[in-house]
Amino acid sequence: MGIDIDFVDFGNEDDVQSKLKSGNGKIKLFWLETPTNPTLKVTDISSVAKLAKEQNALLAVDNTFCSPFFQNPIDHGADIIVHSVTKYINGHSDVVMGVVCTNNEDVYKQLRFTQNGVGAVPSPFDCYLAHRGLKTLHLRMEASARYV
Repeated sequence: MGIDIDFVDFGNEDDVQSKLKSGNGKIKLFWLETPTNPTLKVTDISSVAKLAKEQNALLAVDNTFCSPFFQNPIDHGADIIVHSVTKYINGHSDVVMGVVCTNNEDVYKQLRFTQNGVGAVPSPFDCYLAHRGLKTLHLRMEASARYV
């Protein structure tokens, strides 16, 4: 499909600059997980968003580990946010589901088209289970934050 993938340590400025130069302006998407699982490495979303904008690229942030309770990457310049609902949002591990969020109209239209074409829509029962878990997200996240 003509897709090249490279890994970058955003904590290493030399590595970042080297990868940007080797990308020759062809970078279309920065994919970031922060904090990372399992090492809890934190990356400044705003800094990476600035780099993505300079490259005319999108920034997607996997926000599973922080959940929307603790962090909203769109507030820091991300274009796309993904969550594994299976983990914190659901809280019971009885649903296999993910969420993609954006405030970019063009990205939304493309995602919606793909979702419709692929049929990637959760069942009503899976939605019920995820909603059930979401009701206690704030309690679970507050409790986990006491030990950090």
